[in-house]
Amino acid sequence: MGLLSTIGGALSGVAQGSIFGNPISALGSGIMGALGQSGASTAGGASNSYQNLINGGYLGATEALEAQQMTFQLQLQAQSQQFDEVTSERSEILRESNTLRSVAMEQRKADNGIVTSLRHRIDGCSAVCYGVQT
Repeated sequence: MGLLSTIGGALSGVAQGSIFGNPISALGSGIMGALGQSGASTAGGASNSYQNLINGGYLGATEALEAQQMTFQLQLQAQSQQFDEVTSERSEILRESNTLRSVAMEQRKADNGIVTSLRHRIDGCSAVCYGVQT
């Protein structure tokens, strides 16, 4: 790049930056113009970089929220599974209890039948063997 091209680019950049009325923009545009880039592309590049930074931050925050949501879902799923297991175990215990109660009731009925039968035999034997009137 020639010296005149560098000076021309710097002056063009300062002029473009001055149009917007911002001295910092004029200085930046002048430096970029001297390096062979137009001030407009520099401003656009800075704007794009800023937008990319904002987008990156937003995406990072979104990914963090999604990870947190997945953690919550896994915790909820574990809690639900644990509840289902406890409920299933309780139901099994109640079924066993009902079965034992039914067996005990049948045993009582059988015992009552035996006792009644023995009473009848004893009463019958008492009447016959000892002459006792009932």
